[in-house]
Amino acid sequence: MQGLGTPLPNQHSEVVQESLPGTYDVTEFVAETLLPTRTGKYRLRGYRHTFDGGRTYTEPSVIMTGRPENGSEIPVRVHDACFTSEVLGSLKCDCAGQLQMAMGYIQENGPGLIIYLQQEGRGIGLANKIAAYALQEEGLDTVDANRALGLPDDCREYSSVRNILQNLGIRSIRLMTNNPRKIKVLEELGVVVTARIPCIMKAQEHNMGYLATKQARMSHWMDDGPDSLDGSYCFWNHDGEPLKPSVLKGPPTPPQLPNSNGKLIGRP
Repeated sequence: MQGLGTPLPNQHSEVVQESLPGTYDVTEFVAETLLPTRTGKYRLRGYRHTFDGGRTYTEPSVIMTGRPENGSEIPVRVHDACFTSEVLGSLKCDCAGQLQMAMGYIQENGPGLIIYLQQEGRGIGLANKIAAYALQEEGLDTVDANRALGLPDDCREYSSVRNILQNLGIRSIRLMTNNPRKIKVLEELGVVVTARIPCIMKAQEHNMGYLATKQARMSHWMDDGPDSLDGSYCFWNHDGEPLKPSVLKGPPTPPQLPNSNGKLIGRP
């Protein structure tokens, strides 16, 4: 499936299931272009990803400098979309600042890349995020607002990251993050993380409480000190229980599929 068009979800499901029967997560490379921006030129790669055998799909993208292909210890930012800050300029979080910081870092310290995922609001979606914001106006913090709505603390899914790194032949990464859970989940998927690059933004009036909550309740590192946390603060089994530890349920995962000329990557 080449080209820039976006197929209907049912069409995409048929293609994935027809080519790889019984697949669980699959990431498909679509195209690459050169993108000039205010901060420099980037290689921009588009992908399509499913983690439920083709029933639903998202469109991860990769913002890249240089030629990180087949490299080791490549600086990588795994960044989740934030419409409110990146498009509307919201000051309630640090997401837009972290994205700009990462884009500048890979320009100056490339080759490097940012894997940009469609996982708004730590995976709960934009509408739910707005509902959580409304509860925060009543005094709840970002964690309790999610829980009051019956939503998880964090339900982001990172199998596409593993697949994209495999597609590019990247053997190990230095991850730009403050989030120990992100390191933990990626390592459990088989991604080799050799170091952490802090991605810390200065607090301001509107996001001070948000950043304090991330540190106090989500174990985020908010300084350049030693990394001593294990990243196990958040549990979510994708079956409706946000609070108790559990293992992600799904089909067993046999060995990885062959690369298929760099087009389809993932696990059956």
